[in-house]
Amino acid sequence: MQLYPYHRIKTVSLGRYRIELGELATEMGPLPYSIVRMRPFACVAAFVEGRLALVRQYRHSVDGWTLELPAGGVEPGEDPQAGALRELREETGLVPSEVIDLGVVYPSIGSTDEKCYLFAARCLQERVTCEPDPGEQTELVYMSREELEHMMDDGTLVYPELYVAWLKLQRAGLLDQLFGA
Repeated sequence: MQLYPYHRIKTVSLGRYRIELGELATEMGPLPYSIVRMRPFACVAAFVEGRLALVRQYRHSVDGWTLELPAGGVEPGEDPQAGALRELREETGLVPSEVIDLGVVYPSIGSTDEKCYLFAARCLQERVTCEPDPGEQTELVYMSREELEHMMDDGTLVYPELYVAWLKLQRAGLLDQLFGA
């Protein structure tokens, strides 16, 4: 298969994103192509006493409330695991006793270079003070395996990183342990 060369024409910065406008050189001639450049983020599937900790928050991008893994941007020069644990503390106040590296996920490779560093953690029940970012409205929600599986089955759980974490933990033989089965 022939690779179509990509040529960047210009970059436009919009808030926390950079949009790269370019073109692909095809045998039919140049075709417009764009890439949204984003800083990487990290998220953590945090388990507390056999339940998964999720963050409920309103997302204007989908005009609705979502359930997500605690997550956020990795600061320049920051270790991804440190970023994941910082976000876990900021959004939930949870303190991990063990961290498991689940690798990297590219959530939307067709249009962005967004990279997610994915982790799982066993957490202590004790919590520290939450410190959400300005403008973040979050609520900590604990869910059982049965509740999550029901939401997966009926299509109401739409956070892809959770599905990847679930599959990786299952394949590693850790899902039952983390849910206390």
